Amino acid sequence: MNEQHQLNILVTLDANYILPLRVLLHALVTADPDAVYTVYIAHASLTQADIARIKSGVPQERCVVCPITVPPELLEDAPVLRRLSKATYYRLIAASYLPQTVERILYLDPDTTVLRSLQPFYTMDMQSKIIAGAAHLQGFADWVNRRRLGVKKTPQYINAGVLLMDVAKLRQLDNTELIYDFVRKNARRLLLGDQDVINELYDGEILCVDAGLYNLDEKFLRRMRQKANRDMQWVRDNTVIIHYAGSKKPWNLPYDGALGTFFFEKRRALEAQLGEAL
Repeated sequence: MNEQHQLNILVTLDANYILPLRVLLHALVTADPDAVYTVYIAHASLTQADIARIKSGVPQERCVVCPITVPPELLEDAPVLRRLSKATYYRLIAASYLPQTVERILYLDPDTTVLRSLQPFYTMDMQSKIIAGAAHLQGFADWVNRRRLGVKKTPQYINAGVLLMDVAKLRQLDNTELIYDFVRKNARRLLLGDQDVINELYDGEILCVDAGLYNLDEKFLRRMRQKANRDMQWVRDNTVIIHYAGSKKPWNLPYDGALGTFFFEKRRALEAQLGEAL
């Protein structure tokens, strides 16, 4: 084996997303044989049995699963909105509960999967920015959302499902109270919850990356096919992270999206390894 790469991963979920998370973790360890992951799972209600299920099938020497029950007192002052529950703050306030040794982390929604090594993305030069993320919106829709929030310095409205975060810099901002104060003052404008918070609060501190590579969903795939001549073979050869955004998920059949094939492949591979159906 070559020199090992150490990557920190953050996911937040409840018991409803255990199955896709297990597929995601299997995809992580098989996509890059030289990577070693520490996966922090922020939650409020997972049981020991749930954590045992998540760990099963994952080589512990290469994928250390670290559950973190977010302290309730940390969220006591968190303002709750229709699209911003206390649980949705977990990725926003990650710097407040992650170990002090964590300086950079890749947040992944549990409805993502990985096709190839995360190493180039994880180690990229963030150009002194705090967050790196990809935009799903283009053209008029992107302009409307940035105008709605007054975003002027970041060139695109990014999706919050995949976020590379400079945790050390977030700690320096005293991030938790900053976020709570921001939400209280701007509650009426935050139509898309924590995603709006990230885009507005960190305007100018976000590095935009290619969604076709690092946060590809079905809608963006359709636009790529129309405008960029990127087909499914291009996805298989180049895309790093696929995101099953929206209400339809490939683990809830029927699912007719083109990207579902990658989830089905990863799931079958894990089931073959375990010798049982998930």
